[in-house]
Amino acid sequence: MGLTSGWFAALLIAAAVGTVAGAVLLWPRVRGPRPLRTVLRVGMIMMCQLTAVLVVMVTVNNEYGFYASWDDLLGHANSGGAAGHTAQGAPAPAVPDYAVKFASYSQGFERATVHGWDSGTKGDVIVWLPPQYAKPEFAHTRFPVIEVLHGIPGTPHSFLRGMRLGRIMQEQISAGRAEPAILVLPTITPDRVNTGCADVEGKSKVGTWLTDDVVKTISRNFRTLPAPRGWAVMGISTGGYCAARLAFEHPDTFAAGAALAPDDPSKGLHSPLWLARNTHPDVRLLVESSLQDRESPPKFADWITAAARAPTEVSTLELSRGGHNWNTWGRMFPDAFTWVSARLEAPRAVPLAPSAAP
Repeated sequence: MGLTSGWFAALLIAAAVGTVAGAVLLWPRVRGPRPLRTVLRVGMIMMCQLTAVLVVMVTVNNEYGFYASWDDLLGHANSGGAAGHTAQGAPAPAVPDYAVKFASYSQGFERATVHGWDSGTKGDVIVWLPPQYAKPEFAHTRFPVIEVLHGIPGTPHSFLRGMRLGRIMQEQISAGRAEPAILVLPTITPDRVNTGCADVEGKSKVGTWLTDDVVKTISRNFRTLPAPRGWAVMGISTGGYCAARLAFEHPDTFAAGAALAPDDPSKGLHSPLWLARNTHPDVRLLVESSLQDRESPPKFADWITAAARAPTEVSTLELSRGGHNWNTWGRMFPDAFTWVSARLEAPRAVPLAPSAAP
């Protein structure tokens, strides 16, 4: 039974109700010496509290998508590890092969475990294809790509629990506010460590993973427009911090970025604020905030805007209400998708080198 299963939540609720009912019925019937009666009654109280706490924890997890599965909770999902050898223990190929089998996953998404030949790690990558991708009239068309980065705690799977991201994108496309685009949801903690999406010696080369390995894998397996004009990066919370950082640090990969409720952009070595102040890349960045979000206040966007210099362009959007949570981020995504789409190339036929992309 899955961690986020409705049946599991119902089972816990039933257990919580049952323990309370049992305690009420059994409390006056406890027999034996006073110390034994005390121990048994304390045990009843503890069981009631334990089941109640579990119900609250599962409810909160299902609402915010912190953990998507038992493996995720226990630290087995996206566990990373060296990609220098194949699963069979053979040495990595002299010319890395980025062909990957993506399998149907959930809500129209596809999923694969991707080896990062350059970063030396591996992790889950989830992909959503717009409906146009499979239509015959688009058979020779290549599409823009938007990498969408999760927060911490969280995984790419969190987007499927916290919001229906594919539906949000489809609504924008159907309304003519966004061009059809491929959404790519990679893990930002392939080695179970938060580096702020930077390469950190001795810990994890997350920057290389997101800007090199993920990009090469998606380009190899899907019909994508070339970087940078066909690629953007966006994210929420820590993922928003990462989106700003990667957009500023890798304008050769991303033409645009969107940071939704980002973490403090002044923190960390070569932080987004430092990059905005010192590098001035030719890139467009949107920073979206909520006036009620104490963890990511609008002043973060003001700092980045004040630090940026041409040709960097920074735009801001503010919500009047909403805290640091999925409900707020869900209201941010439609405008963010529209904004990013307007700064990417539209789907079109592009003569590229032969590719095995379907």
